[in-house]
Amino acid sequence: MIHSFHFISGLPRSGSTLLSAILRQNPRFHAAMSGPVAGIVDTVLNKMSDRNEYSVFITDEQRHRIAHGIFDNYYGDEFESEVIFDTNRLWCGRMHQLKFLFPQSKVIACVRSVPWILDSIEKLVRSNTLRPSSIFDYNFDGTVYSRVDRLVSGSGLVGFAHNALKQAFYSNEA
Repeated sequence: MIHSFHFISGLPRSGSTLLSAILRQNPRFHAAMSGPVAGIVDTVLNKMSDRNEYSVFITDEQRHRIAHGIFDNYYGDEFESEVIFDTNRLWCGRMHQLKFLFPQSKVIACVRSVPWILDSIEKLVRSNTLRPSSIFDYNFDGTVYSRVDRLVSGSGLVGFAHNALKQAFYSNEA
């Protein structure tokens, strides 16, 4: 089956799971929680970069086919929906790749007030007081302030997604 691809991205804790559930009510659509496709594409493109001594044997057309093939193969025949919404916070930072691979695609970017996102994460941390979170390397160290600093840093869960969202919004591909 030939699928049409669109993307869900944006900020964490901003409604992408709810949006996916709403979209799935239409049998033409497949949407789910964040999946592995963005990471797989990143890894494969990285392995085909000039860092690899064999990259001189890989043409841009081959790179395009391989990257596109990741989507076609991941979302194989077992996905009967005509329209696929792939969800990942990385997509806002990869708008140029999406435009190249799927020129007709759209990205739905879920947003929410950053302080509300941080409060939501802190509430999760506090509600699991005996189970440290993977977000903080399973460590109980720190305070709400050090956790927020870590979350909003450029490589943090919220900071990275916020920067990627701004890039998507202000880019030529917006």
